[in-house]
Amino acid sequence: VMNGAKCTNPQWKEQGLNSENFIAFNLTERIQLIGGTWYGGEMKKGMFSIMNYLLPLKGIASMHCSANVGEKGDVAIFFGLSGTGKTTLSTDPKRRLIGDDEHGWDDDGVFNFEGGCYAKTIKLSEAAEPDIYHAIRRNALLENVVVRADGTIDFDDGSKTENTRVSYPIDHIDNIVKPVSKAGHATKVIFLTADAFGVL
Repeated sequence: VMNGAKCTNPQWKEQGLNSENFIAFNLTERIQLIGGTWYGGEMKKGMFSIMNYLLPLKGIASMHCSANVGEKGDVAIFFGLSGTGKTTLSTDPKRRLIGDDEHGWDDDGVFNFEGGCYAKTIKLSEAAEPDIYHAIRRNALLENVVVRADGTIDFDDGSKTENTRVSYPIDHIDNIVKPVSKAGHATKVIFLTADAFGVL
């Protein structure tokens, strides 16, 4: 992965592209080029795009979802866009977390691609989301949050952006699948929406 955040493509209009920013792949050379954006998530999402191409060729469905498993081995997967509740709903004290964002599904079942979680923190509270709240400790990385003068985080402050986040190792959650983040086949497939207008 090569991230040239200050590099842009000045000929984007002539090339029929949508903007001067770019994310490009050369599968033969195994290179991802990123230009014109400081958003670090492009590295992760870019690699996931490549996985979406390569893994089905090996009999693995790659999924943008969260997943957990109940005491009886019943696996649930949660599909949804950013902010629809995948991380919140899969981090359930009564079910073991497999993972919160990117998974594979093969002949043996569902498994996590990642070793961590990436949760929204806007309006985060210990009462509403205790597992995520307590995952914020050493080796967790907060992003876009407002820090008060006394060094504490104001999780209610969205003045800069509503997209405040925390990235933390999956083992910051007590109730996870161990030693490997995998389980059997999903018996519950849930599609999450943020349908404020009731269209669905």
